[in-house]
Parts: sequence; structure tokens; C-alpha cells
Amino acid sequence: MLGPVQAWAEGRPLDLGERKQRMVLAVLLVEPSQLVLLDRLVDLLWREEPPNSARRIVQAHVSRLRTAFLQAGDGAVALVRRGPGYMLSCDPEQIDAHRFRALLDLAWRSADTDKVSLLRQALALWRGPALADVATGSVRAELCRGLEEARLAAVEELFEAELRLGRDGQLVGELSDLVARNPYHQRLVGLLMLALYRAGRSADALGVFASTRRRLDEELGLEPSTQLKQLQLAMLRSDPSLNGQIPAE
Repeated sequence: MLGPVQAWAEGRPLDLGERKQRMVLAVLLVEPSQLVLLDRLVDLLWREEPPNSARRIVQAHVSRLRTAFLQAGDGAVALVRRGPGYMLSCDPEQIDAHRFRALLDLAWRSADTDKVSLLRQALALWRGPALADVATGSVRAELCRGLEEARLAAVEELFEAELRLGRDGQLVGELSDLVARNPYHQRLVGLLMLALYRAGRSADALGVFASTRRRLDEELGLEPSTQLKQLQLAMLRSDPSLNGQIPAE
């Protein structure tokens, strides 16, 4: 789910068919071993104007997906009919989105060294935007509610833990790339500034603040957050507490 919708059996990719067929699978993957009503599948696939044959089309998609899983032959995944809907029976750990959340749960309870390892494992599961090749805008938001937020929270916690472990210089490149992709995310900007400052690059850290302030003003008509301003002021003062500080939310 964390990228294009794909499936493998014993290292071999399965043929999941056309986009709408993969979309049916994606909906079932969101809540494995839970009943998904046929009417809900129709609604998510067509939204406002489903064709008269919509229910038959979904049933055909399910039939072809079931055949693909049966041909895979390991019996670990079963797509079954239950009254008014369908259910995908499988271990959630076989689904990357659920594995991602399980790793996050472990990470939040771990000390920094283990936390870093677990968070990197979790983030490595992402191959692009969730359901990248099957769902658009509102449907993706509905099906993947909270996933992107959890991903960003994991990124923030990862770099905070890395900074607490004193790996400042090693993080500059990764944080620079993240800030370039998320220029309005001031939490990440603050972490980049701190990594640069601790790596002995205070001028670059202050330059990041200046460019962020200019972008926020010119493009959004906003000022930097209070926390980011306080971080800049502490750097201008060479505040010794910065050597052990993680920017506050």
C-alpha cells in the first residue's frame, strides 16, 4: 500500500490487473480480516456516478483477484465472500502499512538507539505516496487517513533521536533534502538549523532561517513560528544550551 499497490508471492510479483481491480484490493488491505460491503467498494471506485453494472464489475474484479491469490499457492491470503461484502483474510504483518504502524508502536517505546533502527525500518517500507497508482485525492485521504501524518511524525522523531545521539553532521544531507521537499514544515527547518549549528556551520543555519522567513513572507504572508525565532536568537547568542537542545514543538 505504501506506494503503488503491489503484491508478491515467494519473491514473484502477482498480476493484480487494471487500476480499479487494484483499487478493490487496496480497500480490502486497509482493514484486513474485516468485512467490506460491496456497496462501499462501488462508492469508492466510482463516487458520484457508478454505472448500472458497477456491482457486477466489482464482483468480477474480486473473482480475478481471488484467482491470482489461489494461483500464488501458499494459502496465506484468502479473499472470501461474507454476506453483503468481502473480506481479505491474512496476517496484517504481510501488509506494509500495518507493518509500518507496528514498527512505530515499538519505536515509541524504545530508547534512542533502538528507536532509530526501528524508525528507519518503518520509513524504508514507503515506496511513494500511499496507493499512488490507484486512488486520487479524496479517496486516498479517506483510505489512508493518518498514514502520511504518521510518516511525518516518524521522520521528525527519527531525526530528533539522531540529534540526541550526537549524529549532527551525518544528518545535514538528509534534512536538507527533506526541507527542500517540505519548505513550509518549520519543525524540519528547526532540526536542519540545529544539525548545521552543531556541525559548526552556524552561518549556514542562520541562512536557512533567513531563506525560510523570506519564503513564508513572500508566498504565504506568514512569519516563522515562535519556536523557530527563538532558535535563531539562541544561535545569534551562541547559547550553550543548543548543544543539548531539541527545538520545541
